[in-house]
Amino acid sequence: MCMESGHEPKQEMEQMPEQNPEEYSFMQEVIKDEKRDVSVISKKIGKWALAGVVFGAAACMGFFALKPWAETVFQKDADQVEIPKDDDTEKETESEVTEPVQQELTIDSYRELNRVLTETASEAKKSVVMVTGIRQDENWTSGQSKASLQTSGLIVADNGREVLILTGYSDMKNASLFQVQFIDGTEHEAVMKQKDGNLNLAVFSVAKSGITQETWEKIKVAVLGNSNTLVQGRTLLAMGSPFGYEDGFGVGVASSVGASVIRADGEFQIVVTDMPATKKGSGFLFDSYGSAIGIIDAGLMGENGAETLTGIGISAVKSEIELMCNGKNVPYIGVTGTIVTSEMSQVQEIPEGLYVTEVEVDSPAMKAGIQSGDVITKVGDAGIGSLGDYHKAVLKQEAGKTITLYGQRRGAENFVDIKFNVTVGIKQ
Repeated sequence: MCMESGHEPKQEMEQMPEQNPEEYSFMQEVIKDEKRDVSVISKKIGKWALAGVVFGAAACMGFFALKPWAETVFQKDADQVEIPKDDDTEKETESEVTEPVQQELTIDSYRELNRVLTETASEAKKSVVMVTGIRQDENWTSGQSKASLQTSGLIVADNGREVLILTGYSDMKNASLFQVQFIDGTEHEAVMKQKDGNLNLAVFSVAKSGITQETWEKIKVAVLGNSNTLVQGRTLLAMGSPFGYEDGFGVGVASSVGASVIRADGEFQIVVTDMPATKKGSGFLFDSYGSAIGIIDAGLMGENGAETLTGIGISAVKSEIELMCNGKNVPYIGVTGTIVTSEMSQVQEIPEGLYVTEVEVDSPAMKAGIQSGDVITKVGDAGIGSLGDYHKAVLKQEAGKTITLYGQRRGAENFVDIKFNVTVGIKQ
């Protein structure tokens, strides 16, 4: 029994048919060299990595190439600039100066005063820049020609897309390319945003996208003070190029604050100091708190005979600065005159209003037929009781639009009503 059962498997094996090798071809596995597999995989990984590097480099180059376009298209719109209005009630407080407490002054007192003023000037100077204009036909490397078209500028606003810089216009009038140098020495391309030939002012813009964070930490927008509250004898700081050379700094006092200068369509306060002046000087006057209080104008020297630094009070031109910062034209009619008050009207038998003393050549006023001796009583619906009223009424107009000025003109016996259709212009 055991023997039989022990031989059964052997017989079964002997009786199994011969197998076809093709039926087991799936078992014919090729054994690969493990080292060779690693080499192939490494090469593939290397190719993928190289492709990634190339793609990344191309993407970076594309990003930087399209960055200026993207910033222009997708960045937010520029904010409307609003120059803070003056609170003239401060003038009463400024005028009520109490008697100073007498104390013994020493050399240390002078040192402390000098230290405080220097610190104030250092902070205010962050808003002062140098604007350079280049003529289209001149050599950029010519230092002498380049210097002849340089003037000081003041950072007066930031609209979210641009830094806006106030400066004189006549110095830049013949230039076609502009550069601004900040206090840290960095230079940036600038564009003349708007100009006013009547007040000899211009506003330049520098794109914020080109200013580094390091420079941002070293510059600031100036605080525009209230020149209407300035009191004679107060300490003033002069910065920019007030003495004809770059990065000048002077300390003096306000020797006169009650004078004014007549320009077309208005009367403007001027601030006279006791600091020596030069006809090549430019810059800005600051009070002892570091607020900008005046715009140095060498052209004023010839008008009032002063040989000391003189500037237009900042309060007198804040409306014009705001218009230019927003890219708007400063309206211009071209009339110079004096106000006829009710008392003068009774004595001189002249109607109340703006008595025209001069009409500028080729001005909108001249083209409309306004003549010296005419009295303007209204600009549109606005009555004229002072030069300030007339100035404000003109600034509310829009260049290119036609408005009606009402007035009176002397006839054969007395004054007769007359009106003028004036197309508001700009002065280049």
